[in-house]
Amino acid sequence: MKIRNLVIDALLAATIIVLKEALTFLPNIEVVTLLIMIITMTFNLSDALLITLVYVITETILYGFGIHTIPYIFVWFLIVFITYVLRKSINNYIKASILSFMFGLLFDLPFSIPFFILSVNTGISYLLNGAVFSVVHALGNFILMVLLYDVLIKKFKELHARYRL
Repeated sequence: MKIRNLVIDALLAATIIVLKEALTFLPNIEVVTLLIMIITMTFNLSDALLITLVYVITETILYGFGIHTIPYIFVWFLIVFITYVLRKSINNYIKASILSFMFGLLFDLPFSIPFFILSVNTGISYLLNGAVFSVVHALGNFILMVLLYDVLIKKFKELHARYRL
């Protein structure tokens, strides 16, 4: 990997972290899914994974390691891999928006596993308790993707071409 790639990856990871923190006053509204999806669709898989890893490690440092950490890592890498596998078919804002909506809606599913291990009722209660936030998360992802997909995909493709990443 070239130094240029590492610098751009670091800047993109920092951008994701700063934007995520800037929007923390809005519950479950975030640009992380949008940016990680766009990066995964326009950059190499290794770049997307590295950027995601830096983001997840930074979040863990900021918010602490706990029962949520392993599912959090799993969720973000799963988003990268699903987006990467589907990247050629996600060729417009409608498809990208639907996928980002689904990511937001299902984001809490891996976090519920420990609760389902305790009992099915506890797992269901956990999911129902967060259902409103999951819907807000999904709608936020959808709206942000509708508004920003075309502009960001174009700019990230230009960035990729300009620096031969």
